[in-house]
Amino acid sequence: MAQGTAPATRPRLALAATMAVQAMATVAMTAPSVLAPVVAPLLGVPPQRVGWFVGLAYFAAMFSGLVVGPHIARLGAIRLSRAALLAGATGLSLAALGATSAAWLVMLALAAIAIGTGYGVPNPAASMVLATHAPPTRRGLYFSIKQTGVPIGVGLAGLTVPALIAVMPWTWALWVLALACVALAAALGPAGVLERRVPGARVAAASTGAALRAALAPLGRVWREPALRRLGVASLAFSMTQLCFVTFLVSTLKLEHGLTLAAAAGVLSVSQVLSVGCRVLWGQVADRWVPPLRLLAVLGLTMAASATLLGLLPTDAPRWTLMAAALACAATSMAWNGVYFAELAHRVRAEELGEVTGGTQFLTFCGAMAGPVGFASLVGVTGSHGATYVVMAAAPLAVGVWLWVASGER
Repeated sequence: MAQGTAPATRPRLALAATMAVQAMATVAMTAPSVLAPVVAPLLGVPPQRVGWFVGLAYFAAMFSGLVVGPHIARLGAIRLSRAALLAGATGLSLAALGATSAAWLVMLALAAIAIGTGYGVPNPAASMVLATHAPPTRRGLYFSIKQTGVPIGVGLAGLTVPALIAVMPWTWALWVLALACVALAAALGPAGVLERRVPGARVAAASTGAALRAALAPLGRVWREPALRRLGVASLAFSMTQLCFVTFLVSTLKLEHGLTLAAAAGVLSVSQVLSVGCRVLWGQVADRWVPPLRLLAVLGLTMAASATLLGLLPTDAPRWTLMAAALACAATSMAWNGVYFAELAHRVRAEELGEVTGGTQFLTFCGAMAGPVGFASLVGVTGSHGATYVVMAAAPLAVGVWLWVASGER
């Protein structure tokens, strides 16, 4: 849709569409982590190797978001969101096919790349949609509600994957999730009214070198501007913590604390219910009472404390303490994103937000890639998931202190 004079806004439809896409993309990204304790032994690999799968997926997401960001205004945020869902469906299908292939390792790598390519698109696309349709004074709330799609997706994966594999082979479960991605892509057709395309915006570059410079331009801007650089680095550390929590919680609870797969996945799902509420709560707090940068600092400090608590619990800890630690992690490491996007929206014009989000998201997904890979590697050094959680807590601790100092200088 071309821009017109005072175009109508549709905040509810914008919120519903962007949240649904985020949730479904997250289901596709999280399903391998839930399956890992069961599927990894069948493939003859240790369960922590799922960190490499997730890391490769986020590596692909880093670049897909960076490349797509500058072209959202021209191609359309909803059109690209539908394409992202189809990429996720392709990745899940490749993972299912890989189980019966002699080249299963290659197939899983291709699956991770496809899922990650799709996962890199929803945030830049949604940022442009919400910057256009959300009330300016309520952006913190709207971005926070939209970001509840992440814990909703994680929770859905934690609930549905164990239920599916209880009644069908795990490969069939992946096919079911792939079909769900396709169904949502089809259902997004009416959401095309949300588009604010600019047909002449960012036409394709004429040469490979120019195309590369155009793709890297958003990242360059983020690194040049101190406020954007600060947000990007913070998102790197926080996403690293978030992905370590999501990727390895089920394996930690099953392998080190003796919970069944269903019980461990249930703890993950319950923790995501809390994080949904916390994302909305923190959005309200950022809109009304606490400056977003100061709130991000507090969340960094508390997520470091929560991850440390989870890591220090003994193997025979009562189940309620495991649940309490998981809830504390979810309330912090899973709930910062909406505040981050709201702060970003305050610093960038709406028509530039998709592009700049792609730049900051590159750093976010750097952390999302490095976290699971680093965690998987450290487990071999520390000898346990718990000790590794304690080590990984250093990153949000350092960034939380840095943001607290910076917020006091404003």
